[in-house]
Amino acid sequence: MRQATRGYGRGVSGRIHSHRRFAGRWCCNAIATSLVVASAFFCGIAAYSQTGANNQPLATSNVDRTSAATALTRARSASLDRHPKDAIRILRSALREHPEDAALELELGRVYLAIGANSKARQIFQQVLEKSPNDRDALLEMARVLSYQNQYPASDDLYRRLLAANAADEAAAIGLTNNLIHEGHKAEASATAAAALKHHPSSLRLLEYKDRISSGLLGGDERALPALENVLTTSIDYVNDSAGNHSWRATERLENRIRPGLVSDLHLEQQVLHGIEDSLEVVETFSETLHWRPRERILLAVGGGAVHFDTNSDVAALYEASLAGLVANHLLVGGGFSRIPIAPDAEAAEFRLTAQGWEAFTIWTPAHWQVSLRASRRHYSDERVGAQQSADVVHQWTKPKANFTAGYRFRHFGFSPGVAHGYFSPDNYQSHQAVLGASFRPTRWYRAELTARAGAESIASGADFQRAWDITARNQLLLRNWEVSLSYSRFDISQFSGAFTADAARFELAYHF
Repeated sequence: MRQATRGYGRGVSGRIHSHRRFAGRWCCNAIATSLVVASAFFCGIAAYSQTGANNQPLATSNVDRTSAATALTRARSASLDRHPKDAIRILRSALREHPEDAALELELGRVYLAIGANSKARQIFQQVLEKSPNDRDALLEMARVLSYQNQYPASDDLYRRLLAANAADEAAAIGLTNNLIHEGHKAEASATAAAALKHHPSSLRLLEYKDRISSGLLGGDERALPALENVLTTSIDYVNDSAGNHSWRATERLENRIRPGLVSDLHLEQQVLHGIEDSLEVVETFSETLHWRPRERILLAVGGGAVHFDTNSDVAALYEASLAGLVANHLLVGGGFSRIPIAPDAEAAEFRLTAQGWEAFTIWTPAHWQVSLRASRRHYSDERVGAQQSADVVHQWTKPKANFTAGYRFRHFGFSPGVAHGYFSPDNYQSHQAVLGASFRPTRWYRAELTARAGAESIASGADFQRAWDITARNQLLLRNWEVSLSYSRFDISQFSGAFTADAARFELAYHF
């Protein structure tokens, strides 16, 4: 059986803990636009006849109309602020006073549609169409809900009906083109988009569809779920390897949008480590990071925290600071400085290790490609210095309900001479792997992913290359505001603990609010 050299008193090297990517996520949450709600009031005035008749109030329809318009504006403002429950409450209250107001009914149906309540939305649109069979907005929304329910032929008929009445109806043309792409009708989708572009030559959505069709990417738009701003996540990981190490890790994370452009990321982690020759060790980590986007293309991140090692109850400070910027279209560049804990197994945890240093990265995402480059250099508390470089090149193919990827992955890192403390720390490690992946989404609520990498690795200067592979399967359920995922991984490549093979499982539960 192959064994990796590792550890203090067990060999000359161990494995570097895979550090967190502290450069910060490129925030993609939209900045909600505020609406000013203006209320207008009309005073009742008395009308007198020339013959001296009693006072009679003027008709109150203007008062009622203003009240309905105010409710509609308030509901739209609540929707923009990502509060769909408030919007529903406002609209339902207004409809009790104005049960025949089509604008209120349509807006209520749109809110239900946005949160995935398709049946309720369809019922409301049907009620509007029963009263006004040719209402353009109601026909358009009914076509949308039918599309979301995968009833494409019925949806297509409504879109074609709208285009027959008005060939320049951009929304109907976009909806029909999207349906036809989903159905795999390339020629008809292309013809529909081309006809609509004659009326709307600068329509970004139609131009996007035209490019997608010509590139053979027949994957229509998926309805975006409500862009909720906060996420609470909890996860449990278990890893066991061929060296007899066991690791249980529980993680809790809260991402909270404080204000537009400012996000707090609170992170708690409890890790329990055990080995055949090592006693049980517990490592607890707490940190909070603030991500601030002062400009559309710039992201700053600063944070701090602490790590508590069970041995002698030692506590060490953690910190991070990073800057990332979109320097050109599809090109993100960033870097930062941080201190992180090092505890891949129970032996390493005994030495209460941390590492501090810098990291730089570049991510380039041209059409259907992603190229990522990373480099870091860190000083370890056991007086070793580690440097790491990595490169990933991936190409993606998009098909209806499926994505496929293929690419290349490179890893290289090394350490200066010295005593290792339980982590894999060779003087010169490198690996080269081919990457294949596939993800399937047969419905909006379920996603399956499979990723495999295979190649070769060398674990020391002058060492021969040997096989190295890993495979990961992941299943994910999307249930309104909830996400549930379960993953399994099998590794036949050098591990953080110095072992060559390992099995890992992960359960994750997330709530968006």
